[in-house]
Amino acid sequence: MEHNANDSIERWIDTVSTELQSSSTASSDANRAWLSWLENVETEQRKRSYPDPPIVQSAPQKRPQRESSGNVRPSLGPFRDDISLAPSLTQSTSSRRSSSPTRVKAQLATASPKVVFVHGSADPGCIEAKSLLSFLTSDDSTPWQASTDIVKKISSASSRCATELRSEGSWVMDVVRPLLEAAIDDLPLESWSVPYKQTESVYSKYLPRYTAKDTFNRKIDLVVGLPKESWKEEYERVGIDVFGRDLSHIDHPHTGKRLLGLGVEVKPLDGNLIEAQVQLSVWLTGLMSWAYSSQHQGGTHVSPPPIVGCTVLGEDWKFYIIYGVAGASQQLSEVRVWGPFSVLEGQTMDERGIASLALRLRRVMQYIRTSYTEQLLSTISSSYSQ
Repeated sequence: MEHNANDSIERWIDTVSTELQSSSTASSDANRAWLSWLENVETEQRKRSYPDPPIVQSAPQKRPQRESSGNVRPSLGPFRDDISLAPSLTQSTSSRRSSSPTRVKAQLATASPKVVFVHGSADPGCIEAKSLLSFLTSDDSTPWQASTDIVKKISSASSRCATELRSEGSWVMDVVRPLLEAAIDDLPLESWSVPYKQTESVYSKYLPRYTAKDTFNRKIDLVVGLPKESWKEEYERVGIDVFGRDLSHIDHPHTGKRLLGLGVEVKPLDGNLIEAQVQLSVWLTGLMSWAYSSQHQGGTHVSPPPIVGCTVLGEDWKFYIIYGVAGASQQLSEVRVWGPFSVLEGQTMDERGIASLALRLRRVMQYIRTSYTEQLLSTISSSYSQ
């Protein structure tokens, strides 16, 4: 009896122990599964809240590309507005760097003689300049018109130059000079090309001076003057063949021995207007300085006449009147550039505009042929007579 009781107790103990072990194993497996699941959930949350940083490529591989000379587009600096005014030969190398047209225009106001720009709507303070403007804006009493064939040819050339973005030289030879020649027509005048590639420079003694030894220097594209063949008697009277006799401000065996009456500065379609104005004014100031120098040498009281100048930027033409102002000693003190004038502006965009512009230029040629030449001859003839 006692033996059976002990066996029953031992079997019960074995059963409980087995159940406990089985329960412990299942609980351990459940715990491991729970911990594994929880770890996965936490990992996913971390990924969503704190995403892994992207793979960082070597930064130096990108930045040096901007500095290399490969296929990377260089960065654009500020736009330049340089002017091509050539310095005098006496200037130092450090001062030969080109200046902006606006800066040069401001410097001209302090040069000797001063070069002052007067707006076309302002009072110039000069009766002769006003009279000249009235003449240029008045209608011609003679029934003159430019040749229809020439107008068509110029219109075609202007359209081609504008469409193909031709250079300054194309505008000079294909559009501007033919238009000047059309306006001259039967008058005893000629147009001459004096581009910067030629040696027709201005005498430094006639150029506006801005320091003790430095001068503004500029050549021009086209001029209109008096040919020797048509004005032989007048040229002999003013001493055309006299050695050392200057008949203009140009240092050249041909142009320097011709009386000049119109200057034209030409730029392509995208040219700079202020640059053209500065270059034109410097060149015509030289011509005015020569005229006043001739007047002073001759002791005459006849003032040099006003001069007409033009700037051409592609299809657009503007007109100016240039005149001198004498100082206390009757020497040239100031040169004024009056204009441009809206009433005189012209374009070569079509045949009608070209025909109208030719009429304006015709009035300029008539002025050079008559009043301008008469007054200029009176000024320089006295100089030669002494």
